[in-house]
Amino acid sequence: MDINFRLFFERLGRVLAGEEVTLPDAAKQPIQNLHAESEIVTSWLREFEDDISCLLMQKIGEVEIDDPDLGNIMDEINFFTYESEKVIDTFINSISEQKSQSSCSEDIFDALQGPQSRITDIKQRMQQLKHMDSKIIDRIKTFEAEYGYFPASSKSRDTVGLDDRMEELLDLLIEGPPQLSVVVILDSIGLDKTAFAGEAYNSSYVKHYFDCHAWISEPYSNEYDADQIVDIIIKFLMPSSRLSEIEDKNYEMKKIILHEYIMTKRYLIVIDDVWTIRMWDVIREILPDNQNGSRVLITLTDIEMVTSFQLEDGENIRLDLVPTGGPLRLWIAEGFIPDNSEATAESYLEQLIKEGFVEAKKRKAGGTINTCSIPGCWRPVLLLVPPEVEFIFSPSIDRGSGKKAKRLNAVEREGDFACLDDYDSQLHSLLCCSPESCHFDPIDWEKICGMFKLLRVLDLGSLVLIQYPSGIENLFLLRYLKLNIPSLKSLPSSLLSNLLNLYTLDMPFSYIDHTADEFWKMNKLRHLNFGSITLPAHPGKYCGSLENLNFISALHPCCCTEDILGRLPNLRNLRIQGDLSYNQSLLSKSLCRLSCLESLKLANESKMPRLSKIALAEYLFPHSLTHLSFSNTVLMDDPMPTLEKLPLLQVLKLKQNSYSGRKLTCGSYGFPNLKVLHLKSMLWLEEWTMGNAAMPKLECLIINPCAYLKKMPEQLWCIKSLNKFDCWWPQPELRQKLREFEDKEQYGVQLYPYGI
Repeated sequence: MDINFRLFFERLGRVLAGEEVTLPDAAKQPIQNLHAESEIVTSWLREFEDDISCLLMQKIGEVEIDDPDLGNIMDEINFFTYESEKVIDTFINSISEQKSQSSCSEDIFDALQGPQSRITDIKQRMQQLKHMDSKIIDRIKTFEAEYGYFPASSKSRDTVGLDDRMEELLDLLIEGPPQLSVVVILDSIGLDKTAFAGEAYNSSYVKHYFDCHAWISEPYSNEYDADQIVDIIIKFLMPSSRLSEIEDKNYEMKKIILHEYIMTKRYLIVIDDVWTIRMWDVIREILPDNQNGSRVLITLTDIEMVTSFQLEDGENIRLDLVPTGGPLRLWIAEGFIPDNSEATAESYLEQLIKEGFVEAKKRKAGGTINTCSIPGCWRPVLLLVPPEVEFIFSPSIDRGSGKKAKRLNAVEREGDFACLDDYDSQLHSLLCCSPESCHFDPIDWEKICGMFKLLRVLDLGSLVLIQYPSGIENLFLLRYLKLNIPSLKSLPSSLLSNLLNLYTLDMPFSYIDHTADEFWKMNKLRHLNFGSITLPAHPGKYCGSLENLNFISALHPCCCTEDILGRLPNLRNLRIQGDLSYNQSLLSKSLCRLSCLESLKLANESKMPRLSKIALAEYLFPHSLTHLSFSNTVLMDDPMPTLEKLPLLQVLKLKQNSYSGRKLTCGSYGFPNLKVLHLKSMLWLEEWTMGNAAMPKLECLIINPCAYLKKMPEQLWCIKSLNKFDCWWPQPELRQKLREFEDKEQYGVQLYPYGI
């Protein structure tokens, strides 16, 4: 119940330290006084934690407790927090708008008189407060334990994160068995499965691999009949010139025509948001299995429906996981992390896992958490407690008005945004978790920019903005911004020069050709995520290096100059996407400037990939690399002699069309720290050799497919750490050898697909 007060107390410390704004001298003293009084109250609140917990149980209706004194004081503390934060927010925003610092200082001195008097009164009343009867507290603790409000223990489970999940999804769609297969995306906590499926559907890999595609959204009213579904698929898959001759045919004839047309084609059908099995029954009757790798991709909300699908040849993907990067960045943007450090945020997450409030999923090779989820037993509590203590409000879920909540979580787009006028103008965070990928109403956008000028976090999820939104440059305090603007091609100077407090700028569906020079003034920026972005040359004067920027995706290779990369000294994660062959000389020399780089993904998008001339031997990779992946690079020369020299490399993924050669050679003592090796889509690989003591720490090996590889290198079986070896579509001779291999269980050998 005191969470808002504690967060405000920590924020006062950051304000005094100059982390949010440079304070004028005249404003420091009143804020220091408020901080000192709040510190005393904070220490007393720690002594009453059990009492406050009991009071919270009463508020959510689980027990009845009669303690009006504590309840009244907590109400006073919450009111003090609300009023004081309003004053601080207004003051900082005024300075950010470059108003007179002297007048701002006078304003805050006067405005804090009331809160100062209130916190002094609260402090005096708390001195007279008595603890609840210990028997009542013990009874409440027993109740909490019996009904699961305290976790018993933490659990470790095995899965991967959303970046890896997209890779997994593309693998299932592109590299799976030849027979028609179903891939199901599950979602049990409201993450955006539609956008996830849409990203795969629009992927260049999918567009290139499948001859034709169709997207069907199941209506909530279930009004589609079989004939309508056939019509939708025909409109997507067949040439428009043939539609007029088909439209008057009956259902059976349409089905025959469709069969004949797609019998020789590899197709992908996406059925979004399936609520009934009937939709799948119709689809299954319509589509032929032409044994060429065609796929049906289905998104589900009701997990129990999975058993209704015939998935013996299919796979499913769970999305009810949270990639840790997102929440950690949100915590920092909200001010939950004292030193604004991702390392500190991750230590907090580790503590939540240790206490059982969060479940950790499979960690990365280096041990960092990749994804997490909330155990089901905690979800009812999370739905009840946050709105009760006015921490966050979800209009379509929570009862009450949420008038004083500083965070708004919109789930149902139409209903939640229709009442924006009712929400607090002091709002700090506006999050949209709606699965809808529809267009965002410009009127709602005007309300957001006009009413909520103190926003720190703005995430509209999958909602689509038709054009760059005017007014966004006036949200001076924003730290976290995520928008979906597919039409955006340029980042204007007004955005970059005004939003200097941004830590995270996330526009994954925008492809930026031009970025204003003001980009180099964004000294607080840490995370930059776009479909593609081209950075400007450094303007020289008045700008320095971006020392806090640690993540960029996806950077266009044309701007990977030595000067630009040299001004990103602490960049740790980088994805480069574009024509790598054309920019060979630029990239090969400049990457070494990133001395702190840990993860590098190189995705080639050459117009003629088969004519690619990427020479890996010329690349000067930074020795700090621990994760490295290649996609569509069509390397002609064996990459292993170059990559095996990277001393810290732990994960190497040679993905779709990365290497077109017939031989891989790993030299003696190469890859000294490699733990994970993925060899994918190496369709012509015939021979793989390993020298003595190569890859001594390898734990996981995935080869998909290995249709021409006749044997594994003998040195592979000398690696005692190897415990997972997935081999897809092995050549008959190799398949027989692996089946008869005596130690296959020790090395975790699995042949795919099952039953071969």
